[in-house]
Amino acid sequence: MRRSLAKLVMLGLFATVPAMSAAQAATTDGRAPRRLMERWAVATPMLGGGLPGWYSKIPDIHVHQPRNLARIPLAEIDLLRRRAMVAFEALMRQPSLHDVRGASLQADINIAVVPTLDGVRLVGAILSINAKSVIEGKPDTIQRDGRYLTPSEEGAVLSVHLNPYDMMARRRVQAEGVERGGFQVRTGAAYGIYAADRLPDYDPNSDYAWGPRALALELQDDRSWYQPMAAGVHPLLAHVSSHSHENEDLRGDRLNPDRPLARLAAAMFMLDWDDIRRRMKAVT
Repeated sequence: MRRSLAKLVMLGLFATVPAMSAAQAATTDGRAPRRLMERWAVATPMLGGGLPGWYSKIPDIHVHQPRNLARIPLAEIDLLRRRAMVAFEALMRQPSLHDVRGASLQADINIAVVPTLDGVRLVGAILSINAKSVIEGKPDTIQRDGRYLTPSEEGAVLSVHLNPYDMMARRRVQAEGVERGGFQVRTGAAYGIYAADRLPDYDPNSDYAWGPRALALELQDDRSWYQPMAAGVHPLLAHVSSHSHENEDLRGDRLNPDRPLARLAAAMFMLDWDDIRRRMKAVT
């Protein structure tokens, strides 16, 4: 079941979160593609060409209530939404996404009961930013709020999972190392950064350095993002992906830095996700 934005406003679920200044963005992740970050990791980068792209001022909120199970309480919905907004505001202030040109940005927060392999009731929230190229002169390029979008273009997605149980349990997630307080992972060629109060054990010299299933077993019982007194480690996963050949080009630093996927990846790499997570925890 999808709860409309207007309904949430009526219920008082849209108190704002203090914005983070651009100066609070962290130094870039060391594994980020070098050419990509040379383009974006500066205080005032050139905006680039193209039409000014439409972007979400606030994410659309989608609450998927279960049909035959206990409903997600409004207090839990509100807390998840406000905590996800911390990540949204920090991302949208990054140079590659701020006042975007040549691309559009659609943001959503999806909140739902996540079915676990063991039948445990878990609530999850995902902030997603879908970036698409804006093609000047294409017949379906439209204007919205004085800016532009091309709906038919394929998109790249940056997802921030508040409890990434589903990905750890059902996707082939591989470890890549630890840097800046975050656990680096990949799904295929796509990049991800996991942060939590306690990181998984990882031995880079082991033949089997790490597997995601043990972490998934822990995460299925973690309600720390939406039940303030619940035990847990406030697990977060930022993940950026497009179709496979763009993921490979990004990883090989061959992707045009102005492509939607490159813009999303630059924003992800520039943030200190452990700091973002601490800020999210402070929202009560």
